[in-house]
Amino acid sequence: MFKIGTKVKVIDDNISGTITKVKGDCIYFNDEFGFEYEYQQDEIIKDIDIDYDEYREEEKKIFSKPKFKTFRKSHRHPYVTREIDLHIENLVDNWRDMDNAEIITTQLDVARNEVERAMFESQIRLVFIHGFGKGVLKRELTELLYRYTNIEFYDAPLKEYHGDAIEVKFI
Repeated sequence: MFKIGTKVKVIDDNISGTITKVKGDCIYFNDEFGFEYEYQQDEIIKDIDIDYDEYREEEKKIFSKPKFKTFRKSHRHPYVTREIDLHIENLVDNWRDMDNAEIITTQLDVARNEVERAMFESQIRLVFIHGFGKGVLKRELTELLYRYTNIEFYDAPLKEYHGDAIEVKFI
């Protein structure tokens, strides 16, 4: 799966570099300063550069103005909160063929599209269900949401979502 020369990142740490050796499940890579690290295959992901401006241009083309806004009774009146389940098996059919970086990228693209769509449709709230795991998706999702200035986000109600979701409120 990993080859020499591939750029990788450590999942639970802020370390990245280029693979120099592969021995069984152990991956050896050097960071930008020349330090060598050793990690297991399940502890790293491929490091890819995402051009967010490219996605923004596509998003502007995708959404059209809705003809009817039947989801609200009056201006700024809360309606039923829309839930977006970010579990990869609910998003794509061939998720078993994807590596960790592609999975995270797909989940974040869906989240970004949903936030932009909610802003466009003047919605009040969204709930992103990220699930319970190592916390990689939750961390990446919060980094994504910090980029928006007109929203508040926090953990969704513990009783209802058991700590596995983030609620976004548009202000």
